[in-house]
Amino acid sequence: MEPAPLPRSRPRLGPLLFLARKSLLGSRFTFALLVLSVAAGAGFQIPNTANLAGFSEALLEEELRHGAGDVRVEPREKRHFEDGAAAAARVSEAAGAPVRAAVPVLVLPGAVGKGGRFQNALVHGYDFPGDPALRPFHLTSGELPAPGDANGVLLGTSLANRIGVKVGDAVDLRIILGGPPGGAGEPLGATVMTVRGLVAGSAGAYRSAFLDRGSLAEKTGAPAAASAVHVHLDDHFAASDLATRLEARLPEARAVGWREDDPYVTNYLAANRTVNAVSYAMVVAAISIPVWALFHIHVLGRRREIGILAALGFSRREIFGLFLLQALVVALAGLSAGAALGYGMLLYFQAHPIFSWEALVVRPVITAAVLAGPCLAVLATTLLAGSVPAWRAARTDPARVLRRID
Repeated sequence: MEPAPLPRSRPRLGPLLFLARKSLLGSRFTFALLVLSVAAGAGFQIPNTANLAGFSEALLEEELRHGAGDVRVEPREKRHFEDGAAAAARVSEAAGAPVRAAVPVLVLPGAVGKGGRFQNALVHGYDFPGDPALRPFHLTSGELPAPGDANGVLLGTSLANRIGVKVGDAVDLRIILGGPPGGAGEPLGATVMTVRGLVAGSAGAYRSAFLDRGSLAEKTGAPAAASAVHVHLDDHFAASDLATRLEARLPEARAVGWREDDPYVTNYLAANRTVNAVSYAMVVAAISIPVWALFHIHVLGRRREIGILAALGFSRREIFGLFLLQALVVALAGLSAGAALGYGMLLYFQAHPIFSWEALVVRPVITAAVLAGPCLAVLATTLLAGSVPAWRAARTDPARVLRRID
């Protein structure tokens, strides 16, 4: 008759918690150093990740929402669409999916000056007032020209400063209506305009002029003309697929997504992700090395206690859990302190942005998704670094330790 199998032992959680607390607090200085290492890593990575996410968000907001949109549609053969509003309607219909907006614009080269002193500038014809969230500029002073206002113009802040004008001043506007700038015999439009307001915008608005599209189009001889239709999407990263569909469905037009048209934005975003990955790697190294070293010393200093626990019947799994539990306590204590430090830094960077120029202001993004990444990375790093000494503790031979052979 075979003997009955021995009952499977269960981890003794109560004694393990007691021993973990007693062992960890037995060296308060080591415990403080461990918590400080984890807190410093979390306190550094949380604002870093949030600021980099804020930079990507601000870049897309300024370059696409307040720039040339996600997809830029232009006539393939002609200089411009004869009827911009009709072209925008065709683009929306051909998209085959909801678009946030399709905005016709007319852009011509020109110059703005006063007293015979001119500055070159792009002249944008825009349908005022437009959606404030999608305007290619930010109004900083004055007011928008009314629809059909043939004498009002908005000037970029940099352009206005260069020619020394302010809201209410009269300026001379020169517009090249056809042919390349500087070409012989090119028709030129000249008129006196009143500055209704000043605008900013890092996508080029700071050095451009904006006026009513209908009034500008009349000078070209096509009163409803538009040189392009800017398509805005809720999902920026769907732009390339939409551009491909539009090219297939609108043979008279050329459609380009922002990734193909503005490679520098794509490169900025890729560089941003690389910097974030490097930052994570530095934090992982900064946490794992001291945590591993301090826990290793901690285990070496308690080899006799470990041998006694093993002799008393504690299994290797329980001893491993005992020291891994200590690593978990260190991780949670460090994360609490680091999260408080990181949140304080987020509030500071909200009030003092790391970058601010024109309307491109980089503030940290404070969302659960952004904050969860650094916290999970710090927690995983601490547990992994602590698991190596814990595994070594679990492999301790009680006979050799208690006989002082090791």
